[in-house]
Amino acid sequence: MLNMKTRLVKILKGLGFLILFCLVGVVAGLLTPLESRGARAERLWQEGHAAYEAKDYETAVKYYRQSAEQGNEKAQFNLARCYAKGEGVEKDQGEAVRWIRKAAEQGFAPAQYSLGYCYLDGEGVKKDLAEALKWIRKAADQGVAEAQYVMGCAYHEGTGVREDRTEAAKWFLKAAEQDHFEAQFLLGDIFRRGDGIPQDWTMAARWYRLAAKQGNTAAQYNLGCCYEKGDGVEKDLKEAEYWFRKAAERGLEQAKTALERLGVE
Repeated sequence: MLNMKTRLVKILKGLGFLILFCLVGVVAGLLTPLESRGARAERLWQEGHAAYEAKDYETAVKYYRQSAEQGNEKAQFNLARCYAKGEGVEKDQGEAVRWIRKAAEQGFAPAQYSLGYCYLDGEGVKKDLAEALKWIRKAADQGVAEAQYVMGCAYHEGTGVREDRTEAAKWFLKAAEQDHFEAQFLLGDIFRRGDGIPQDWTMAARWYRLAAKQGNTAAQYNLGCCYEKGDGVEKDLKEAEYWFRKAAERGLEQAKTALERLGVE
């Protein structure tokens, strides 16, 4: 009896190891596809991107869709773009929004901004300012400069949020530091007026200059005024003429008048 019991224990132990081995094999079999799924989705997205760059939109859509259905947020966003533009598929703004939302809900910042814009403009969804700002703020928090600029405008004008010029300046600064020239120009205006922050002509001229160098006409004119009057910079009529001329070449009438005021053509 003792021998049989011992043998039975050994058999059960053996079966235990066999069951454990089988379980490990099953789990490994389940995990392997899960671990490689992201890589496959990424490869499909890359195939789609290559096809899109080659303007083979139908092939791009095929790969984007396969990748998007496996959860790749970039593919979801790119597939949405194809639906929005009618590239490789029939144009369908509603379907575009559906895929944008999937990417946005995964935290993909460009999709969050795009979804916010859809709600802002009523593209594929009913206009909803509160929902628009919710998604745009999410993108702004992740560092999307255009979204930061929009949040600055919202707080500056009190659109969809309580007007708060200090908060507006904060968002404009975030966007301006990423070379968003419209934010740079508005930040220059804010410093010039002391709008929500202490007035600072030196900072005003600094931000005007950065926007002016990127071709912002209003910033070029305002920077010319700074040099003409010596506001925030050392007075320099030659430098004033330079920036007035830049703005005048872009058709700004005030700049043409300023050049006449300086006595130059």
